[in-house]
Amino acid sequence: MNKHIYKILPVLFVLFMTSCEQEDDTEGVSRITYYNDIELIGDNVIVIKQGTPYSEQGVIAFEGEEDVTANVETSGSVDHTTTGFYEIQYDIVNKDGFAKNISRSVFVVPAVVSDLDVTGTYTGDVNTGVHKDVTNISKIANGLFLSDDFFGGRYNIGKGYGKSYRLKTYFYINPDNTTYTALWSDSPWGPWGIVNTNITGTTLSHKVEASPGGFGFNVTLIKQ
Repeated sequence: MNKHIYKILPVLFVLFMTSCEQEDDTEGVSRITYYNDIELIGDNVIVIKQGTPYSEQGVIAFEGEEDVTANVETSGSVDHTTTGFYEIQYDIVNKDGFAKNISRSVFVVPAVVSDLDVTGTYTGDVNTGVHKDVTNISKIANGLFLSDDFFGGRYNIGKGYGKSYRLKTYFYINPDNTTYTALWSDSPWGPWGIVNTNITGTTLSHKVEASPGGFGFNVTLIKQ
């Protein structure tokens, strides 16, 4: 019996020592991961007039309490000589390889734009019917506006797809006060063209096109 005990004891000793070594190996491995926090300096939407140079305001970034702004990579550029939409993106990766990014939208509008104010709520008259109070237009800057649905409710209400199926559009009013120009649009299907624009009193009308000369339909927006 004693012989068996003597044989078992060395085995138990080895197992005990192995367990201790494993605990020592894993001691201190656990640590906290700090995700980057990036904040824009200035507004997330900037509007400048054509010919006015764009001044990049940058961002600030922290990883925990450590300032890591110097690690931010900035991409994108603004051609201040050409009207349009431009995006500046800021990217950073933390010590553990986790990435984060934010962006800033920059709109270059003509040096001369209309003072006409078209903010308000509109009823959409499209080929699926007349859809009441489906489009809201807000003012972003002098001459620049944001519409939450240039489809005029065709897909949101007419097709019953819901609010996700709207055409968000930034546009400006031309100096003639009778037409407008889209700078940027987005929908579940991507951007659409906005053509044949017209303003008559408090009514806006245009045609939306999925592609130049391709599928499209007319939209009339009547201010309420």
